[in-house]
Amino acid sequence: MIGKAIEKTPRKFPLRITLVVPFVLQIVIAVGLIGYLSLRNGQRSVDNLANQLNSEIGKRIEQGVLNYLEEPHHLIDATYSAIQSSNLNPQDFEALGRYLWQIVHQQRLIDYFYYGNEQGEFIGVEQMEDGTVQLKIRTEASAPNRKTYLLNEQVQPQKLLKLLKYDPRPRPWYEAAKATGKSTWSKIYASFSRHNNSLEISPVKPVYDSNGKLLGVLSINMRLVLISDFLKDLYISPNGQTFIIERSGDLIASSTVSQPFKIVVKGDNKEIERLPAIKSSNAIVQGITQSLQNQFGGFNNINKRQNLKLFVHGERYYIEVVPIRDGRGIDWLAVVIVPENDFMAQINTNTQNTILLCLAALAVAIALGMYTSRWITHPILRVSQASNELAQGNLNQQIAPSPIIEIDTLADSFNGMAGQLKNSFESLEAKNEELRIAEENYRSIFENALEGIFQSSPEGRFINVNPALAKIYGYNSPAEMIESITNISEQLYVERDKRTEFKELLKTQGTAKNFEYRSYCKDSSIIWTQIDARAVTTSQGKVLYYEGIVQNISERKRREDELRRQLEELKIEIDHKKREKEVAMLTQSSYFQEVQQEMADVNLDEFWS
Repeated sequence: MIGKAIEKTPRKFPLRITLVVPFVLQIVIAVGLIGYLSLRNGQRSVDNLANQLNSEIGKRIEQGVLNYLEEPHHLIDATYSAIQSSNLNPQDFEALGRYLWQIVHQQRLIDYFYYGNEQGEFIGVEQMEDGTVQLKIRTEASAPNRKTYLLNEQVQPQKLLKLLKYDPRPRPWYEAAKATGKSTWSKIYASFSRHNNSLEISPVKPVYDSNGKLLGVLSINMRLVLISDFLKDLYISPNGQTFIIERSGDLIASSTVSQPFKIVVKGDNKEIERLPAIKSSNAIVQGITQSLQNQFGGFNNINKRQNLKLFVHGERYYIEVVPIRDGRGIDWLAVVIVPENDFMAQINTNTQNTILLCLAALAVAIALGMYTSRWITHPILRVSQASNELAQGNLNQQIAPSPIIEIDTLADSFNGMAGQLKNSFESLEAKNEELRIAEENYRSIFENALEGIFQSSPEGRFINVNPALAKIYGYNSPAEMIESITNISEQLYVERDKRTEFKELLKTQGTAKNFEYRSYCKDSSIIWTQIDARAVTTSQGKVLYYEGIVQNISERKRREDELRRQLEELKIEIDHKKREKEVAMLTQSSYFQEVQQEMADVNLDEFWS
């Protein structure tokens, strides 16, 4: 118990620290709280501002991309309407070629407009980067080749540039329109037709006659690099950036990644491989994409705008994720990234200044606190020294008066306490001697008692036993018995229900008097024992342990059994003599004699005849 009390003793501090630290802590807490609230409010303002900025940028990206994607569909729809109204004949390639040239020449974002039909014929007009215009045509006469001509200003073929085997019908853009039967988009594909390799996508629309028969497909090549240019022109923040990905995670456009794909050379050919954003050379794009994938379990699970704050590569970023859908098959994700540091630079500077002011205030507070504590603690140290002397047994301690009223009062109290402690110590020594004598007497009784004395737990283990009890059960010492008996109910009681009965008595009555039961000894022999015990409980009624006295009553039980046997034999002998006496009385009676005489006079032969 003393050990536990020592362990719970609180940690001690010098008085100087006790006086200085609270004073300093007040300043640190006050200034720190003000700094924290200022930083927190600034953080909230920055969060609101960043979220608003990201939301606005996300809306601009969504609107800009949708506008860019909508324009070619408008041109295709206008061409389709001209065909349906018979103002344009899709079989007249000469007129169709002039129409396509006019659109490509007039539209800034359209540089390749073409048409393919079910017969495998194809016509397309493409404006090159140097301003020249090319006509690409495949007819039944030129099949299976497609011819590429350089057009002059009069839209007449001027020079044959290339001859290439080509059939539009198995092309992805043609099959996409044919499969859906309505305006849609092709998959993103690579283009090598220009000086700069790029990713492109094609809006397509099937053309039907009045009977619903498929005639062909109208399509336009859209360069996705223009979306990247649009993203680069958007100002987000000093280090902000944005990118667009497909649901598969492949990059479509980026404000920082100049080439969202990689070129793979295989022999004499080269191919463009799509670049997953998670494998981008831009570490921020890579980390943000990975975080989004981990958080949502896949990009297909992002079905609405998401406003997030992510921790990537040791920095925090404000993230806006905007789904872009046009109702014709486009289902992309635009991601806006704004580093927290772009907004927090000034706030961090103010925080540093606040910390410096706190440190300065702390230094001043420590200096003042140390001076004040030294002035206060000097007379208290004298009290402490006298207390140490008192603790070491030198009870003749007196403290001189102090100019500080409170400490002077403490000195008077200490002097009075020292006198009382001296008297109490002398009285305590006398009491301790009395207790020592009483304990020795109790220990002598416990060790030398002829009856077995024990203390046991409710769970069935002995806590303490005397030599007499160990001897009763055949053990060499109390220690051996305590060590050997781990379950009193199973190891001592022959009838286990007697143990249950014993515990029930203690539970209901608190004591058990003259309780007899048969017990196993160490050598497995069985003896009769009698126990007088009581339950020791707390003030709340919880049982702490059982204690009592045990006697070996085997001899008494043997004598009782012998006495009962003798009584039974005596009872049998008495009953036998009583019956003999009754028979003698009966045979000696006059009635019995008369009957016997009559029976003797009877002639048996005459009786039976």
